[in-house]
Amino acid sequence: MIKNIIFDIGNVLLTFEPREFLLKFTRDMSRIDNFISNVTGSKIWLKLDRGVISVEYAKNLFLTKYSEEKELLTLFFENWFEIFKPIQKNIDMMKDLKLNGYKVFALSNFIKESYEFVVKKFNFFSLFDGQVISWKEKYVKPEIEIYKILLERYNHISQECVFLDDHSSFLVSAEQLGMYTILISKDTDLRVELRNLNIKI
Repeated sequence: MIKNIIFDIGNVLLTFEPREFLLKFTRDMSRIDNFISNVTGSKIWLKLDRGVISVEYAKNLFLTKYSEEKELLTLFFENWFEIFKPIQKNIDMMKDLKLNGYKVFALSNFIKESYEFVVKKFNFFSLFDGQVISWKEKYVKPEIEIYKILLERYNHISQECVFLDDHSSFLVSAEQLGMYTILISKDTDLRVELRNLNIKI
């Protein structure tokens, strides 16, 4: 019987769509694709998620490495917290799960500065019974250690957990540990998916 619902945050509870965000500043899709590859899809960004460098340090690295994109980099780093918008249908569903007696947890790759911002801005974080966030743990998904931290910290039996994420590659480690998983997309009816696992929602 599933007792614990484990949520990723980005694109599950809060939007994280760099491509759409960058359209505010340029309509050049090739430029946007390069930016995403060089910045949010980079090893430097992964170090931010891991919590081993600061946003300010990373920004300076990017400005040095891609000086020709100084204007776009500056605009991005001055405004990028605006990228996070609540995905209300999933937040409402999380509230319903709590009302039905389930425990809800967060397991997410997240940068320290942006995490501190969203926790203050969005009150749904108070619903979590526990959180394992990459920058605090110095591990990132899909490294299996971060999943083990959650199971061990909260004394979970993996077969009593379902993990929700928008990246199929991040579900693999959870499955290896024996958790149920659901892949989230914009078209996913999460209530239906959870009911298919006999979860009351």
